[in-house]
Amino acid sequence: MRLEWLRLHDFRNVRAAELTFAPGLNRITGENGQGKSNLLEAIGLLASGRSFRRATAGQMRRWEQTAFRVSGAVHTQGWQRQLDVEGGSGRQVVRLDGKPVVSVTRMERVLVTVILTPETPQLVRGGPAERRAFLDWVIFGADRRHGIESADYQTALRSRLHLLKQGCRSEPELEVWEWSLARLGARIASRRHRAVGHLMRMLPPILEQLGVDPEQCTMRLSGDLERWFQQDVGMEEVAMQMRTALARGRERDRVTGTTSVGPQRDDLELCLSGHPVARFGSRGQQQRLAFALKLAEAAWLEELLGEPLVMLLDDPVAELDRAGAHGLMTVLSASGRQLFVASREAGEIPWPGRRSLECAVVAGAFQVSMEQAHS
Repeated sequence: MRLEWLRLHDFRNVRAAELTFAPGLNRITGENGQGKSNLLEAIGLLASGRSFRRATAGQMRRWEQTAFRVSGAVHTQGWQRQLDVEGGSGRQVVRLDGKPVVSVTRMERVLVTVILTPETPQLVRGGPAERRAFLDWVIFGADRRHGIESADYQTALRSRLHLLKQGCRSEPELEVWEWSLARLGARIASRRHRAVGHLMRMLPPILEQLGVDPEQCTMRLSGDLERWFQQDVGMEEVAMQMRTALARGRERDRVTGTTSVGPQRDDLELCLSGHPVARFGSRGQQQRLAFALKLAEAAWLEELLGEPLVMLLDDPVAELDRAGAHGLMTVLSASGRQLFVASREAGEIPWPGRRSLECAVVAGAFQVSMEQAHS
């Protein structure tokens, strides 16, 4: 899988640009604020129909322009496919081979990306919501239904809480939403359970390459439904247990304004030598473990796709020491993936010698040349 070319029109600070890319390493250099991250964002937008910065369509259009357009050609599974995203105030349209895509949750896996940004360590340092979002994004890359059912779950969650806050005592009305929550919650939790298993399977060699002892690293999914899955019961039984727990917890949930059982309470617990990395790990350990999780995500998705995906790296070595940076780049250089790496200067990235495409960014203007990359 590779992105062959990219066209931008009125996207962020770019008036117009057309770029052709190398199949391997593509280095994007330039001073801060010139548009390096914008280029990565545009590629990510083509892949998922969403901004990894969580920006709206209106925020991505160039200042004082009505709309933007991002287009790209992807070579995948022996075919060339074209993706287009157009957006403006309050609207966004995605097209695949010229035909509109009904919703981003139904997009085909034409272009699949894994993104490393300066915010990636928050996956380890941040709260449970960060790690739930990571797991759900990984699963969405493998199974688009997960995005649809996660949205449906949030709708049912809000609806049940609204009824409780209004003092609803109608058993049938509450049971409708509780049964919906239970069925959807069991499916979401089941996918997370399986995803953690796949990530754990991919992690050991990656951790070792990044200088982390795999024997000291543990990862597990915690939560009510995960505890039930660990008892080796089926999804229907888990759904029934959740439905019963929701019915019993109505009064407590009405008082607290929260739902006390369900996958919205899950956490991905990460430990080194038995201690939570978020509390006791050094910044370097947190960074390496976060990158290892993202590389495990890439490895699992590639297993499903049957071909290498595309990786986007925004200043990836900002907090890594020299050994950690060298380990990360060594892993990536041997992956066979198309890579887009943004940094202020090419020399900031320790890269094993190979040909690369250098894209220099100056105030939204792109200059492209081929050069030899050195370690």
